[in-house]
Amino acid sequence: MTTLDPETLERLRRQVPLRLDRRGQFFFEDDPVTHPGVRALFLRGLDCTPAGEPSLRVGEQWCYLQVEDCLLRVLRVTRTGDGTPRLHLDDGRDLPLDPDTLWEEPGQGLRCTVPAQHSGRALSVRFTNTALADLAPWLDDGDPVALRLGDRRLPVPAHPPSA
Repeated sequence: MTTLDPETLERLRRQVPLRLDRRGQFFFEDDPVTHPGVRALFLRGLDCTPAGEPSLRVGEQWCYLQVEDCLLRVLRVTRTGDGTPRLHLDDGRDLPLDPDTLWEEPGQGLRCTVPAQHSGRALSVRFTNTALADLAPWLDDGDPVALRLGDRRLPVPAHPPSA
């Protein structure tokens, strides 16, 4: 087996013409990736490099990924046993909402982050319209909008929490 030098491997990883559009559809060059099994595999393999660049891992191999918006989408929000919101993601996971990661991108809607399945690094997540409707019982209208969890009222910032 031939081992590639790190520079060649990096160049090859950057040349993979894989893109994730705003709606969560994968494209290889201009062709949509339509096979449900491949799509599910790709969603489970989404990650970020230590430098924060979007990447896609399949087995032990990975490449960089062009991303038009967020890496994942919240498809639904349900109530947990303790009354807090639980996110149902398009990668198949169900995770509790971490309110410290929730923010409203001006003109674009609500976002949060969840840990990547492989590395645990933060992945960007966009709420779909259905998920926003599901989350509405926890939101207080106002300026700013706030997330209500029990007796706590947490204002939703208009910038990423790390900014």
